[in-house]
Amino acid sequence: MVQGPKQTALVMLSALAAIAVVAWLDYITGVEVASVMFYIVPIVLVAWTLDRRWVVLTSLLASLTWTAVEFYSRKFDHPAVGIWNEAAALAIFVLVGIAISTVRREQRRLQSANKQISELLEAEHRDARTDALTGLPNRRDFIEGLGLEIARSRRDGKPLCVLYLDLDNFKRINDKHGHAEGDAVLKRVAEALRRHLRASDMPGRIGGDEFAALLWQTEKQGAKQVGERLLNAVNEIGADYPACKLGVSVGAAWFERPPADPEEALDDADDAMYEAKKEKGRVNVVNVEREPTEVDTGREHAPNVAKA
Repeated sequence: MVQGPKQTALVMLSALAAIAVVAWLDYITGVEVASVMFYIVPIVLVAWTLDRRWVVLTSLLASLTWTAVEFYSRKFDHPAVGIWNEAAALAIFVLVGIAISTVRREQRRLQSANKQISELLEAEHRDARTDALTGLPNRRDFIEGLGLEIARSRRDGKPLCVLYLDLDNFKRINDKHGHAEGDAVLKRVAEALRRHLRASDMPGRIGGDEFAALLWQTEKQGAKQVGERLLNAVNEIGADYPACKLGVSVGAAWFERPPADPEEALDDADDAMYEAKKEKGRVNVVNVEREPTEVDTGREHAPNVAKA
């Protein structure tokens, strides 16, 4: 419904002007032309835009105007006839106005309900794909995004790199400072990922204290540099907890032609991370080379993994 006194006054003035125009046409056309239905037009205007009280007022004004024109245009055998016509017109006008107002109100309610449902579904969809703590894509969303980028990489013949990060000694943060502080650390790590990755790259929280990142069209040396920046960023966070010795081990799987399965690509990065974790706090970049698969040639070959 229209809100505000100015808007209400404008609608009511328009309705009164319409009633006046209809009354004038009703008067000059005489009794031969039935004009009573034209009085419904301003009532519809008010019913579609204003509250019901204005509908009733407009209906009353329209019925009184129509009755006045009737008294001037024709003679009644008894005054009761005019009163009856007035009452009948008022009843019809009010019923029509209320009906239209009800339809409009229910339409608005339906629109509001649909909007709320749409917002709830959107929020549910977003929550299902977003890590609630860090706001990063969760594992499911990361895997789906990685699958799309792998398809593009294979189609365009561009390299692709997947980073896998695992925080070292993170459990000490929870044990010594509590889980709330541990959550704060995870948020800071997520922010470091956003800060040190390009807009075309994609970070994600895989679970617990493990993170991943897709580096699009990055050379092996570039991947190592990104990994080292992230390592330094986590070490800066760890400096706030010297007794816990917080750090990170970073594995990077670099593909000139990645596997079609995104889970396989993530596993390769995970393997590289475990190699890095043997010494803790380092970046391990591996060049994962695969011969053409059976999808490409009809034969299947085992992957050949070589350190960069």
